[in-house]
Amino acid sequence: MKKINKSQGNNILIDFAKINPEATWKIFRDSNSGHDYKTIRQRILNDQGGLCAYCERKVSNLAEHKQRIEHYHSKSDLGGIKNWALDWNNIFGVCIGGNDADQSAHPLPINLSCDSHKDHLIQKNKLSKACEGYLLNPLELIASPCLFTFEKSTGEIHPDQKACQNWQASSNQYSSTYELVEKTIEILNLNCQRLLDDRLEVLKSYNQQVKRIREARDTQGFIKLSKRWFHSQWPSFFTTRRILLGNHAENYFQQITYDG
Repeated sequence: MKKINKSQGNNILIDFAKINPEATWKIFRDSNSGHDYKTIRQRILNDQGGLCAYCERKVSNLAEHKQRIEHYHSKSDLGGIKNWALDWNNIFGVCIGGNDADQSAHPLPINLSCDSHKDHLIQKNKLSKACEGYLLNPLELIASPCLFTFEKSTGEIHPDQKACQNWQASSNQYSSTYELVEKTIEILNLNCQRLLDDRLEVLKSYNQQVKRIREARDTQGFIKLSKRWFHSQWPSFFTTRRILLGNHAENYFQQITYDG
């Protein structure tokens, strides 16, 4: 998971919510023959560099039915002080969480992830609809340092203890930032086998790049790779690639004044 910055100013959803403050998400989706929904979905994905807000799989190049808008605070929570369904800062673009996976290799529900697994927990009353503080909100993350580590032997991500000690989330239901990051991984099931396999493919590609760099004795190779990976729209599994490149990535992010 990485920091996300929402585009500012009015948009179709914000304008719709002003005129229809009590409307449901379905009413918005169906308005204007679905065109407004598609416009908002594209704007969200552009804000996120085309990545799923949670697992960081590339979503923008998938078929439209595999691009989903997720409500961080459940839109079915009708007892709050706002209409969560139409809150611009409450929605993210996500993948479909493994529902399209080959179940012979990645059976469900143990390979559900992202909002699919989060909603699975809500339906089983294992997570509150008002989930603030129970898992990280991408809008509230820091851009640097990275709060995660990557285990090359398994493909797992874990909280980075040092980074977690130096940052406090604005909302945290646990005793430490470390535990909040750990619970986020658990709630979104970001270490399901399906995602581990995907991250290990990224590692395989990275190792191939490293081999070429060393064989060519290219002293600028890692700098070039950082630029190639991060110079435009973000690559899939951004955080994994960031961790693998280490200081080379962090130095490049400083050059481009990366802020999410």
